[in-house]
Order: sequence, then structure tokens, then C-alpha cells
Amino acid sequence: MNQSSPHHGAPDPRHRAVPRSRTARRASRGRARVVVIGLLAVAALVGGGAWMWLNRTVSVRVNGTLTQVRADATLEDIFAAEKVEVAPGNLVSVGGNVLTEGGGAPFSATVGGSELDAGQIEAFRARGNEEIVFGDGADVTEASREEERETAPKMEPYGQVGAITFVAQWPRPGRGVYAVGDVSGEAVLKEELEPVQNAVIQSINPTPDDGSKLIALTFDDGPSAYTQRYLDILSEHGARATFFCLGSAAAANPDLVKAIEAQGSQVASHTQNHKQLTTLDAATLQSEVVDAFSALSSSGAPATTVLRPPYGDFNNDTWLASGGTLSASVIWNLDSEDWRLPGADAIVANCTNGAYSGAIVLMHDGGGNRDQDLEALPRIIEALQARGYKFVTINELMASDSRIPADVASGNATPPEGFAWPTEMVAAG
Repeated sequence: MNQSSPHHGAPDPRHRAVPRSRTARRASRGRARVVVIGLLAVAALVGGGAWMWLNRTVSVRVNGTLTQVRADATLEDIFAAEKVEVAPGNLVSVGGNVLTEGGGAPFSATVGGSELDAGQIEAFRARGNEEIVFGDGADVTEASREEERETAPKMEPYGQVGAITFVAQWPRPGRGVYAVGDVSGEAVLKEELEPVQNAVIQSINPTPDDGSKLIALTFDDGPSAYTQRYLDILSEHGARATFFCLGSAAAANPDLVKAIEAQGSQVASHTQNHKQLTTLDAATLQSEVVDAFSALSSSGAPATTVLRPPYGDFNNDTWLASGGTLSASVIWNLDSEDWRLPGADAIVANCTNGAYSGAIVLMHDGGGNRDQDLEALPRIIEALQARGYKFVTINELMASDSRIPADVASGNATPPEGFAWPTEMVAAG
């Protein structure tokens, strides 16, 4: 009989049972591994498929060449990838001036024969089978802002030169809405709020409206020691004339200035110091004009804005530089050439041969020996009076021609309140 072990009935430790909870955990971990591996496999498949989808290519034709591009590629992408050689546009100002060469659109594009605008170029995405043609880029206008500004008037120049050139219309500024370039600072009118009025200069040879036979005798460079004798001859013949006096000479001879006015003749300006106005800067020119007008008034003459430019030299640029200081520039169309001292007979012939109604005769009462003029003057007056001519002042001659505004014909036209004299001319053409 076998003897019982002391551990009879107790479990053998070598064959101890594993707890059920531990076994379950091991099984769960195994299943989780399988799930993770499966998910990773699915993710790899999905990711790979997505990558392949996103990076798929489609066929397009670029400037005649068939090529593969990424689906949904932009025109910028295609342009860069295909290295298309076209000229870029420029960055231009609001006024159309080039600011940066090549700073505009890099290219233009047509798709399927239709030209795309900037927005359509931005929105394009390749779908396949498109016919794309790249061309030179368009210019791009700089960014700008809107501002309300004063519109400066310009000067409308005259063409053919006549004996009397005058302000036919005084300038006045307007107002408008302008596009102002952020880079250039240029301003371009977009909307007119108040119309601008340009300065209009006209030049004519005066012709009396009613056909009257009028002639204007004119004398330059005085007053001088000869002037009173001229006045006596005019009075003896019932004639009037215009004396274009130097401001400096008038200031030295105020009694003669008053005598000219008292005789019924006209005092006008020959500038202050007989400088050639076309050679002067704007400030000096305006001083020559204004100082002479002031000197004449201070010497007893009525206010005037009429002058004769020294040497008859006055042009569109001089008008522009004048700043609105005068209303009329008067030259001549019959020249006595007395400055040559050709003799009284020649002076008479020069002043009477070819005389016509509206003519302006150039003589001198200063600037040298005037004995020949004094001998010739009575003969000139008598010869032309015998032909039915009446001797008038420049103001009277201007008033006879309705093409000249009444304020200018008065001899003392001045700019209206609020005027602004232009600094540039209207472009030709």
C-alpha cells in the first residue's frame, strides 16, 4: 500500500494553471497588433493612392508642343516648367510712362483660342487636353489712389504772327478727381468736377470792321528831347499816335508823358530797360514788364497793359513766361527803317508805299538823332491824309476790330479774380 504524500490532494506547482485574465490580455494585444497593421496597410494604400491622385499628370499642348503637366497645375506652374521664352510687360505709371522694364505681367495666355484676362489666368487649373499659347506679357499700371485736385489751365498758343497778339481768353483753374500713382506720383484726370479754362492767345493783323481807312503811327524809345516836337506836328495835322515809352525814360521825363496824354495820343510800354524779352528768365521778364507799367502810371499816364517788345521779339514761350502781366503785344507791319538814318525821303517812302487800312507804322522818338523823322513826319501824315486815311491810337485801332476783346482794346485789360496763369502749353496736334 502506498503511503500517502504529505501533499496529497494539493496542486502540483509545476502544473499551476495560468489565470484567465492574463490570457485574455495577451489575446487582446495580439488582436490590436493585427488591427494596427491593417490600419497602417489601409493608410498606406489610401495615402499612396491620394499621392498618386494629387500628382497625376495630364496632357496639354503648350505653344504647339504636347507635354505632360501635373493635374490642376496653374498657368504660372506650366509657364515655369516649360521655360517658355516671351517678353514680360512693363510696370507703367498712371500716365503711361515706363517705371520698370519687365515689371509687368510675365506672360499673356490663350486657352482654346480664347485670350484670358488677369483673373482668368489666376483661376486656371489644368484638366487635360487644353491648347495653351503663351505670349508676351501685358504692361501693368502702378497702384494708385484717388484725390480731388485743382486742374491747372494751359496756354493755347497762336500760329501765324500778326501785328497785334493778345489774350483772347483769360485762364481759370478747374477741379477734378485724379488718379495719383503710388510709385510715380503722376496725376491723371479721371473725372472733371469744374471745367478748366485755358489761356487763349491770338495774333492778328487788325482790320476795321466797318471798312474805315485807319492807320496807327507809333514811336519807340522815348520820351526824349524830340518828343514834344512830334506832338506839335501831330496836333498841327489833327492826328493822334501811340508812344511806346521806356519806363526808365518816362520816369526821367514825366512832363513829356503827361504831354503825350494831353495831346490825345496814347502812352504804352516799351519795357523798363529795352531788354530782349525772349532771352530773359520768367522773373526778370515779368519785372521788365511790370516795372515799366508802374513807371508809366507814376509819370502821369493812364494805367496800361499794352507793350511793344524790344526788337519786336515776343513769342509763345515769352507769353507763357509773362505770368499774365500784359494783355497785348504790338509790333508793326510798316517799318520806316529810320534807325538806319536813310534820309527823310526814304522814311516817307517806307511809311507810305504799301500803306493800307489797319497798318501799324514803326518810327522812333528816342534812341538817337531823330532830325530825319521830324522832317519826314509832316510829309507822311499829309500824304496819307490825302489818300483818306485817319491816324488813330493803337487802342482805337484795336477797338475797330471786333476780333479783339473790348477789355484788351481798352488798353488796360487785367486778369480776372481767381485766375491762374499757365506754366505749360497745350500739346501740339
